Amino acid sequence: MYAQQIEKIPVWNLKQLYADEKALKKDLKIVARQTEDFLKYRKLLERKPTRELVEEAMEKNEEMAILSHKMGTYSMLKFAQNTQDEEAKALQNNLTQFFTNMGNQTLYFGLWWKNLDDKTAKKLAPHNKEHAYALNEMRKYRKHLLSEKEEQIINLKDANGSDALVKLYEIATSGYTFPWKKGLKTIHISEEELRPHIQGKDPKLRVKAYNMLWKKFGEHAGELGEIYVDLTHNYWNEHVTLRKFESPISVRNKANNLDDEMVKNFLRVCEQNTDIFQEYMEWKMDLLHVPFSRYHTYAPLPHPNKKYTFEEGYATVMSAYDSFSPRFKREANRVHAQKRLDAQLRKGKRGGAFCANATPNETAFVHMNWNGKLHDVFTLAHELGHAVHDHVSGHHSIFLQQAGLPLAETASTFGEMLLAEKLKRENGHSSMGKYLLAQQLDDAYSSIQRQAFFCKFEVDAFDAVHAGSSVTELNELYYENLRTQFGKKMDIPIEASYEWLMIPHIFEAPFYVYAYAFGQLLVTALWEMYQKEGKDFVPRYEKFLSYGGSKDPEKMLLEIGFDPRRKQSWQSGFHVLRNKLRELKKME
Repeated sequence: MYAQQIEKIPVWNLKQLYADEKALKKDLKIVARQTEDFLKYRKLLERKPTRELVEEAMEKNEEMAILSHKMGTYSMLKFAQNTQDEEAKALQNNLTQFFTNMGNQTLYFGLWWKNLDDKTAKKLAPHNKEHAYALNEMRKYRKHLLSEKEEQIINLKDANGSDALVKLYEIATSGYTFPWKKGLKTIHISEEELRPHIQGKDPKLRVKAYNMLWKKFGEHAGELGEIYVDLTHNYWNEHVTLRKFESPISVRNKANNLDDEMVKNFLRVCEQNTDIFQEYMEWKMDLLHVPFSRYHTYAPLPHPNKKYTFEEGYATVMSAYDSFSPRFKREANRVHAQKRLDAQLRKGKRGGAFCANATPNETAFVHMNWNGKLHDVFTLAHELGHAVHDHVSGHHSIFLQQAGLPLAETASTFGEMLLAEKLKRENGHSSMGKYLLAQQLDDAYSSIQRQAFFCKFEVDAFDAVHAGSSVTELNELYYENLRTQFGKKMDIPIEASYEWLMIPHIFEAPFYVYAYAFGQLLVTALWEMYQKEGKDFVPRYEKFLSYGGSKDPEKMLLEIGFDPRRKQSWQSGFHVLRNKLRELKKME
């Protein structure tokens, strides 16, 4: 079916960024020249700094940042569309080296600014409010700074050290294939093609797919685990030993503009409410007459097995967005209309989905893999939500356009909720309506509880690695994490111990995952506001998104009516989920 429709599934046009290699090299030369020019500010700032001079330096810095980000995004997108492309790999390597050298040359500015006393920094802060805010954000790292030479050494080390290990992990795992019978033939499929069977209606195929995944990653647990151990040692040595952060997760919290206690309390509330998902899964598996087992965590309720063409799925998402706000639809539609969406499924393409913005005020690029499942329609709604967020905050400086991680998932998750609400209205109490309500709880588990427990594992794993634990002991640690998460009654195969090795974020961005939980639970609470306020909520929400990263997250949340320090604020989100579970049980 999809072989016949392949041309109807969109593929992005990266030539909109760079028509050819010559065009990219031109920008590379411009940035190299800009970097040389930027060096002249060093002596001027050290000798006689003025507010005007700082502003001028920031303007030059922004020009470099825009072009650099454009080149970096292009390189990332080119690699994602085919991870086996040798030219794409070479371009990434060359740009990594270039940006490392560039970063070391321009490093002086950030160090100079961060080392100023508060009185002088306030006096020199530029009139441009966005530049002033960005500079003020830089100063929160003052006590974690090293000397310029040490910072340069770390930049050089990371380029061919931790960054190279992450890339090695991506190349290795994206190349895994799995034997699968199709009629009389046995074909080899990618992980992306295998994963839909985990959420399919056939329990035997769910077991088979999970066993294949766990077996494959288990076979490579030695080398993948060693990559993680080395990355963890590197992270600890730099951030805890040298930079004196209180803990590994403190690094992420600082970057997210959240304090350790707020995050700790948030994760504690998540763990305290895991009974919702245990109760839901036990109820679901009993209804489906399957064992209460980890194999069937994502088992769907019976529903029409509709296969969506891309056109159908896209139209459904656009309609859901339009029902909330015409602006949401307009901003989301820019991506597909401007050929910046790649949904085609093909060998070598990076798995998963993401949204990437090359420069402010430009249309974002969206990457996903279209299998024609309802899950893909929700993925599309999610990623286009990110694009909407990028677009409405596009008027900000490149330094402030992107919302911090805790708020980065709000628009995307809200987009999924709009889609779920539309489909639920259309299907009522039918089998599809029941399925959709169950899927909302499945998604809440995936985005809230699962991510919170991933983060809990990371906290424990960092401590374990620092104490000298082996990869085998990390597998055991993850198994205990699953036991806490699902309770003693669920059957959890020991092979599930390897699941953590399948999670790219654990390797690529330590503690990134709690942002998903933060965003999903936040949106659940915001959704409740929308239900109560109706259309009056829309302009407030659009304003909230338009801030991007230009305002402190806590202040933004308080402005829209959510206090992230109150346990009850988070508990209200779980209250919504408990009500959904009650509603679902009444539909039996």
